[in-house]
Amino acid sequence: MRRVPAAVRSHGHLSIAGAVGRRADGTIPDDVEEQTEIAIVLIAEILRLEGFDLSALVDVTSYHVDIHRHLPGSSKIKARLINPLPPTWSLIGVSGLVNPGPLVEIRATAAYPDAA
Repeated sequence: MRRVPAAVRSHGHLSIAGAVGRRADGTIPDDVEEQTEIAIVLIAEILRLEGFDLSALVDVTSYHVDIHRHLPGSSKIKARLINPLPPTWSLIGVSGLVNPGPLVEIRATAAYPDAA
């Protein structure tokens, strides 16, 4: 069973905890491109449940194991799925994530529209 990241609504923002690229059957792909796509799709599903799409993102932080090796593949997927104007995005290289296997973890913040 895939673990869905937690999301909390506060002060006009939706904060989404770190999403990793774990398939629905619990397995983790070996390549960073598939992992990145799964993580972004999970974030998109959380946003959809709130009535948004990926364009609502205002700030994203991604954590990359062996960043210099895996960033090109992750960036390719990011460019394909999050366009035309991406949110601010911080990239952090790490030696590892909490669980073995994931090569990227993505946390995100979306903004609710201003009340009229």
